[in-house]
Amino acid sequence: MAMTNRQDTQRWHTLVSRQSENLGALVEQFMKRLLDAGEYRDAGLREAELRATSSDVFALMLRALVDPTQVGVVERLASRLGRRRARDGIPLESMLTAIRLDFPILWSGLLSTAGRSEAHVLAAHAEEVWNVVDTFARFAQAAYLAEQDQLIRERQDLQRQQISLLFDAVGQFEVNHVQIARALGVSVSSFYRVVAVPSESAVTLRHNIDKAHFSERVFTHEQGRHLIAFWQIPATSPMVVTPRELALLDRVRAAVAPIARAIADIPLAALAASRMVDQLRPDEERVTDLKASWPMLAKKYLAEIGCDLGQYVLVPLREATERENERLLETMVAYLHTGSLLGTAATIYCHRNTVLNRLHRIEELTGLDITKPADAALAMVALASQQN
Repeated sequence: MAMTNRQDTQRWHTLVSRQSENLGALVEQFMKRLLDAGEYRDAGLREAELRATSSDVFALMLRALVDPTQVGVVERLASRLGRRRARDGIPLESMLTAIRLDFPILWSGLLSTAGRSEAHVLAAHAEEVWNVVDTFARFAQAAYLAEQDQLIRERQDLQRQQISLLFDAVGQFEVNHVQIARALGVSVSSFYRVVAVPSESAVTLRHNIDKAHFSERVFTHEQGRHLIAFWQIPATSPMVVTPRELALLDRVRAAVAPIARAIADIPLAALAASRMVDQLRPDEERVTDLKASWPMLAKKYLAEIGCDLGQYVLVPLREATERENERLLETMVAYLHTGSLLGTAATIYCHRNTVLNRLHRIEELTGLDITKPADAALAMVALASQQN
C-alpha cells in the first residue's frame, strides 16, 4: 500500500510537471476563453499584460499542486492581482469569472495527458485542483474589495480637498476649476443647486441625503456655522426646488440660493444661502429662498450702513393712535402680501372700502403709496420683520 501511495504521488507530480512544460498552451486557452467571454474587452488592458499574468498564475498554481508550502505564495499573488484589478477598474465579477476559467483549463490539461492507469490519480487530486483555484479567487476577491474601499476613501479625500480649495480660494488665489470639476466627476459649466443649513441642522441634512434615492451626487462642505450642500441640476431646472429636492431638506431650517451657473459660482451662492438661512428664527423648520428673504436681507444690510427704512414707515405711523397704528400695519402687511384690495379685505376680514381708506391714511402719514411698486418695495423692506 505504501508503495502504491508513493507511485500515485509520483504519477501526480509527473502529470503536473507535464502541464508546467505545457504552460504556453494553458495560457493560450485562457486568453481565447477570456476574449471570447468579453469580460475584459473594454478594460483597456494590454494583451501582453494579461498573458504575463496568466502565465505567472498558472505556474504558481501548478507548483502549489505538488508543494503545499507554495500556497502562501499563491495567496500573495492573488492579493496583488486583486488590488491591481481594482485599480484597473475591472468589475469584481469580471475578475472572478476570469479566475474561475483556470479550473476547467487546468483540469482539461491534466486529463489530456493522463492515461487510463492515471485516472484514479486525477480523481484523488480533483479537490486539490479546485481548492488551489478557489483559494486564489478568495484572496483576490478580499484584496479587491479592500482596495476598492481604499480607492473610495482616496477619492472622497480628494473630493473634500478640492471642495475646500474651491471655497477657500474665493478672493485669495486662482484655482483650476476644470481640475476641481474632474475630481468631483461633474462638468465645470453645469448648473448647480446650492443650499445652506445651520450647523444644528447638519446631522438631519446628512441623514436625509443618505436615505434619499437621489439621481445626482450631493456634495457637502462645512463653512463656519453652516453646512453647505450642492448638486448638479439640468440647465432647464426651475429657480424653486423640486419636490424631490425638497425631500432632502425635510425637517431642517434651510435656504436655497439662486442657481449657480458654473462650478466657480458655487461659493458665492453658498454665501447667499448662508445669509438667507440666518434670517430664519431657530424654531422655523422651513426652506426659504431669495424671493422670500430679500426684504430681510435688504433691511439688515441697509441698517448696517445707517439706512433704517423704518424711519419711512414705523416712525410716521406712531402719530396715529395705538389701535389705529395696529390696523394700519395689519393692512399694510396684508396688502403687500396679496397685492390687491379684495385679497387684503378677505385676509383681514373687512370691507374693500375700509382697506382703501386705510391705504389713503397710510399715504397721508408716511408719504408712501404702496399700490405703486417702488413705494411697496420700500415698505416691504421696512416691515420685513413683521411680514416674516
